[in-house]
Amino acid sequence: MERKLEIKHKQIYKETPNDYYYSPGRVNLLGEHTDYSGGYCLPITINLGIYASVSLREDKDIYVYSDDFKDMGIVKVNKTSIYHKNKSYINYIKGVISILNQHGYQIDTGLNITLMSTLPKSSGLSSSAALEVLFFKILNHQDKLKLKKTDIVQLSKKVENDYIGVSSGIMDQFSIAYGKKDKAILLDTDLLTYEYIPIDLKKYTIVLMNTNKARNLVDSEYNKRFKSIEKAKDFFNQPLGKIGYKTLLSKKDLLDDLLWKRFKHVVSENERTLRAKKAIQDNNYQLFGQLMNESHQSLKDDFNVSCDELDYLVEESIKRGAIGARMTGAGFGGTMLAIYQTKSIPSFKNLESEYFNKFNFKLDIYIAAGEDGAKHLGGNKS
Repeated sequence: MERKLEIKHKQIYKETPNDYYYSPGRVNLLGEHTDYSGGYCLPITINLGIYASVSLREDKDIYVYSDDFKDMGIVKVNKTSIYHKNKSYINYIKGVISILNQHGYQIDTGLNITLMSTLPKSSGLSSSAALEVLFFKILNHQDKLKLKKTDIVQLSKKVENDYIGVSSGIMDQFSIAYGKKDKAILLDTDLLTYEYIPIDLKKYTIVLMNTNKARNLVDSEYNKRFKSIEKAKDFFNQPLGKIGYKTLLSKKDLLDDLLWKRFKHVVSENERTLRAKKAIQDNNYQLFGQLMNESHQSLKDDFNVSCDELDYLVEESIKRGAIGARMTGAGFGGTMLAIYQTKSIPSFKNLESEYFNKFNFKLDIYIAAGEDGAKHLGGNKS
């Protein structure tokens, strides 16, 4: 990919890049909609991500070209402008600079940047968080800001929450910054303590299916789910992610049916995530798959963030021999993940056509492998 970036960078800017960077997407194996309640999640970084090449400018301006948004051409990033709904990926870059400025960091180095991505947009694989962490990595390195990983994670979350306006938790940014190849991260999103869990991605394979159903988290039901979980503080005086099922049950009579279902998902999902960690460590992938199935039912019935397309793909994956399948990410579209024994992965050709006939969306299928978190890939390779 560095060679492709170099060629494109020379075409766009008429100069050779100095440095290359990479930021992966992530798949959350279990623990969905728990990270903004102080709960547990189990993400893993994958081999789909965003690559960047960078060369220095003599002035202090930043110019960006994305191969995914060719029609936008080269964009000069205005370091003081605010969020603009029609500015697409540029909003996240402006958000990074804005948050850095708010925290007293000076961005003085002029840069020409080229982006190429293997990560599908709006897929539930955290393309926005990957872009945020990527640009913090670039500016941290080029401007010598001396940010630690924890700083990058916290500031990236501020971009999402304060600049973009999505009330997300911290899982996406954390996993992308801290990811290690073929290791899931059991993350306590309240204390930000974590543990690497080796996962067997030779005997078992992660298959991702992107519904290609459009979604916008700012305008969707996502922020409503966030606000509903915030109400748990009125009942428990501590994050919902730290509440056991027996404690939750003791408050059931005080909750309306809808709030009970929302709380029930988070509490049960936390317990599933801890059981999933142990299942992986015990090499009990059948139990792990069962927990994935239970997670999807809870997301569908109690948290109501699934959709017909995701439900269909989950059901069809299980029919085709997946040991477990569930939606991943925020929901309302996006991506479904399934885990198969590597020796038993079926052909999905018929599923692609059946899905299109049923929903009129193209189905994109990816075989995912593990990958390290965001990193500097080094200087010019020519």
